[in-house]
Amino acid sequence: MQTWLVETSTPHRLIDAAAVAGLVDAIGSQDPETLARCILEAVRPLVDAQQCTVFAHEAQHNPRLLSGSAEDGPWLAFRTGALHAREFASQDGLRAILERKPAAGPVGTILVCRQRACDMPLGSLRRDCLDAVGLSDRLTVLVRTGEASWLAIHLYRAAERGLFSDEQIESLTGVARLVARCVARHYACDVDGVGSVRGSVSEGVLELGSRLTGREREVLTRILDGVTVNRIAEDLKLRPTTVATYRMRAYEKLGVQSRQELFATVMRQRSPSAMQGLVGQRRGPAQNGASLMHTA
Repeated sequence: MQTWLVETSTPHRLIDAAAVAGLVDAIGSQDPETLARCILEAVRPLVDAQQCTVFAHEAQHNPRLLSGSAEDGPWLAFRTGALHAREFASQDGLRAILERKPAAGPVGTILVCRQRACDMPLGSLRRDCLDAVGLSDRLTVLVRTGEASWLAIHLYRAAERGLFSDEQIESLTGVARLVARCVARHYACDVDGVGSVRGSVSEGVLELGSRLTGREREVLTRILDGVTVNRIAEDLKLRPTTVATYRMRAYEKLGVQSRQELFATVMRQRSPSAMQGLVGQRRGPAQNGASLMHTA
C-alpha cells in the first residue's frame, strides 16, 4: 500500500464549479447516496472512479458507512460497504494507519492511500468486496477528525478500466483537501443524531487508559452503542459469557453498575467540544506535491 501526506503546499486541481456546488449542497444531506454520488461526480473527470463509499472510523467501534454510490446505482455500494464494515474491516490495510500510536498526524491530517486488489492477500476481503463485484483498484482519502477518529473516502476503479494511473493519483491529491473538508463538515452535522456524542464517548473510554484492558475497552464502546452482549460476542469472536465477564470486570473497575452510569462517568470526564477544523500540515518534498509516507 502507498500513502501520501496531503499538505497545504500540494498543487490544487480545478473542479467544475457545478460539481463543487453539488458537494457543498450534499453536506448534511440525510439521503445516504447523495454525498458519495456528488464526490464521484466531482472527481470522475480527474480519476475516473466507478464507486465511492464513505466511512467513519470511531475509536474501537466497527466502521460506520455514511454514504455510498456507484455508476450503476447505490445498492451495490451499500451492500459491499456494509459487508466490509461488518466482516472485513480488521483485514483492511488501512487499519495500520487508523490504529497507529502515536497517530499518523495531528487532527486535520489528510492522507491519500492506494491499495490495488492484486496487492491484497487472497482471501474473503478481496474475493467478496472487490473481485466479486469487478473492482481492481482503490484510492482512499483519509482525514483525522479526532483523537481516535478518522473519515475514509474510498474511490474504486472497475476492473475492465484497469488501474489508476500516476497522473490520476496526483490529481486526487490536488482535490483531496476539498473533498476531505466537505466530508468532515458533513460528519460534523451529525446527520444520524449520534455521531458527535459517540465520538466523544469513544475517546472518553480510551482515556480511561490503564484502568481497563484492551478487551474491556472494546466491550464498553460497543455497550455504549447499545449493542447486545450476543452481538458483541459475534463481533469479537467471543462467547457471550466471556463478554459478560469483561463487562462485569470493567464495571467494577469504574465503580458503575449499569450502561447509564457508565455513560455518565465517561461524559463527566470530558467537556463537550465542537469538531476541530482541518489544519495545515508540515511541508515536505514530493514529485506530486504530497509527501510519500510509506510504500509497502
